[in-house]
Amino acid sequence: YNEEVQPTYLVAIDEVTFIDCDSQNPPPVQVDCDFESDYCSWAQNTNADQADWERTKDGVWYENTGPGYDHTTSEGYYVYFSSHAHQSGDVAILSTPEITKTENPISCFAFWYHIYGEDFDTIRLNSNRNEEKTVLWTISSTQGNLWKSASVDIPSGSENFMLEFEAIASSADNGHVAIDDISFVSGSECPMNGV
Repeated sequence: YNEEVQPTYLVAIDEVTFIDCDSQNPPPVQVDCDFESDYCSWAQNTNADQADWERTKDGVWYENTGPGYDHTTSEGYYVYFSSHAHQSGDVAILSTPEITKTENPISCFAFWYHIYGEDFDTIRLNSNRNEEKTVLWTISSTQGNLWKSASVDIPSGSENFMLEFEAIASSADNGHVAIDDISFVSGSECPMNGV
C-alpha cells in the first residue's frame, strides 16, 4: 500500500505596514480607537492650539470632575482635556490623518464622551477640508458623571478631509472633557440615538 502524503501549508501574516505607497491609492486611515495602547492614528495638532489632550487611566483630576474609569473596560485608557492650568479659551485639538474621499455618500462616526463638573469646557467634532472647518457636533454643558454616546453622520463630499476633536478651556479650573471608543463606519448612516 503506497499512499502519497500531501504537504500541509500554513501562512500567517502579522503587523502589516504600508511603506512608500502610491499617493493616488493610499491605505485606508484607521480612525477607530479605544486608546488602550496609544493614540492610534490620532495626533495632537501642535500648530493651531495651545494645549494637548492627555491619555490616562488614572481618573484623578482637579476637584474630581473627571471619570474615574474608561468606557471600554472600566480599567483601561481614554483621552481627556482639563482646563486646570490653562487660560480661558485655550484650545486642544486631536486630529485624524487625512481621510480619503470615497464613493459612499455618508459614513457614521461614533464615540463616547464624558463632560462633568460645576464649570465645563466645550468640545466640538469638526470636519476639516483644506483648512475649512465645519462643526459637526458640539456640547458645552455638564452631562452628569457618566459616559454618554454620540454619533454623527459624515457626508463624503468631493475632497479628502480630517476629523478633529477640539476642546476649549472654560474660565474655571475644574472643567474637563474626555473621549473613548471611537468608531468610523464608511458607507453607513448612524442609527438614531440621542446626544
